[in-house]
Amino acid sequence: MKKLAILLTLILTGTLNAQETNLSQIEKEFNAAIDASRFKTHLQELTERPHVSGSKTNEVVQNYMSSIMKTAGFEVKAYPYDVFLPSTPGESFIEIVTPNRQTLTQQENVLKEDPFSSDELLWKGWNSFSGSGDVTAEVVYVNYGTREDFEKLKNLGISIEGKIAIARYGGNFRGYKAKFAETNGAAGLIIYSDPKDNGYTRGLAYPEGPYFNSSAIQRGSLLTVDFTGDPLTPYQPALPLDGKKKIKRLDPSEVGLHSIPVLPIAYGEAQKIMSKMQGDPVPLAWQGGLPFTYRLEGGSELKVRIKVDQPINFTRVANIVGTLKGSEFPDEWIILGCHFDAWGFGATDPNSGTAMLLSLSESLGKLAAKGYQPKRSIMIAHWDAEEHGVIGSSEWVEQLRDELQAKAVAYMNFDGGVSGKNFGASASPTLKHIITEASKSVDYPYTDQSLFEFWSKGENQPTIGNLGGGSDHIAFYMHVGVPSLSGGAGGPTAYHSNYDSFHYYSTFVDPEFQMGPTIEKL
Repeated sequence: MKKLAILLTLILTGTLNAQETNLSQIEKEFNAAIDASRFKTHLQELTERPHVSGSKTNEVVQNYMSSIMKTAGFEVKAYPYDVFLPSTPGESFIEIVTPNRQTLTQQENVLKEDPFSSDELLWKGWNSFSGSGDVTAEVVYVNYGTREDFEKLKNLGISIEGKIAIARYGGNFRGYKAKFAETNGAAGLIIYSDPKDNGYTRGLAYPEGPYFNSSAIQRGSLLTVDFTGDPLTPYQPALPLDGKKKIKRLDPSEVGLHSIPVLPIAYGEAQKIMSKMQGDPVPLAWQGGLPFTYRLEGGSELKVRIKVDQPINFTRVANIVGTLKGSEFPDEWIILGCHFDAWGFGATDPNSGTAMLLSLSESLGKLAAKGYQPKRSIMIAHWDAEEHGVIGSSEWVEQLRDELQAKAVAYMNFDGGVSGKNFGASASPTLKHIITEASKSVDYPYTDQSLFEFWSKGENQPTIGNLGGGSDHIAFYMHVGVPSLSGGAGGPTAYHSNYDSFHYYSTFVDPEFQMGPTIEKL
């Protein structure tokens, strides 16, 4: 008998009402219930417009998810919170002041090949939780902006005191680039995606290929507090301000938010600054992919201005959680989740995962309607405000901490479930064996192999990482000790750029829309 897929292993094996049910029949019914076309439909609907957390279009996405899960037979509940975050980029500006004044572009080019790229709701590049300020200063290149990079500059006798640091994405979390720049006295920070890391040196650039073009900008949060979630309510839920239960909130001055202005730009715009720098050449390991020798300092004749005025206020966000109650053990919860807020359209990140979970809810609903009722409860959760600092899931875990410690059996995270064709997973020790065995029963698309065979690459076992930070499994695994896993199929992406659209997904990520249903089967 084939091994059951992971969800069936956790939920259905030996726990169905009909104890004599043949497990291979269950798997057959489950696979038959999967309608591959629904994944495509959901992805189209979810990514019709940009939907940043706190926006009206994000509310449209919430309503769509609620409707789909209710129709599938799930009990659906919204969990609202009032969290402290910037829901818009505010005002920002970047220019070369001397030797010749030149305003730099802060938004991706509109492409005739991509009809989504002209959407009026798309915003310029921004980093949420940037400090506000207006700075004109000399520039210093700081490589990836790691702690070691700043130490290297000190050893070379180069000070960034009062200057604007230029860092490339990669090497560490973007928020630490800002933190280390501040610690070392920088007046501002510019972050760009270097083509050596994601651009034309790695392959064809969009729209000819999947890599960043010269106008693509990676957005993202800079929040670097010592806990996940809302920055003003550590370890307690940011319940609505107008609700009955009042939560004590910190004053923003107590949190240690960033004080310097930070802006992300495209490598095409970074080139306009960096090609004018006149200092000593960088160490060999610091050289990126732009077609000139990188230099450490810009010199006194090159000055750049960056301005950020980013308001941070209380913003209403809401998680949407659907429950298919267990018939015998309703207080044992299997939780699957993915966030739904995005920096733009969010086709790969996160809504390929959202679409997969919506399709899964429909498949499980069909099984339940046929009498295959799970004894354990299945919860499918859609998290808000993940992009700003893993906020929605953290607040939910803080709100339900005691229940989760008593009832949660496992949490499975599918943030950006499909961004390519290379499967990977990280998991807590107790789930590593389960996902490995489950992968043996799933055929991998675009190949003649099982997922296990593709994933293990000829070895006896696939490589399964240990869980780290960066997505919605954090609070479950690290705060309340729920066994967790995070998985999906990766590849080159339009990560956090305005190009992460349905057009991008259908052209380069998964043209036949096979990967989403494959992850659903797993």
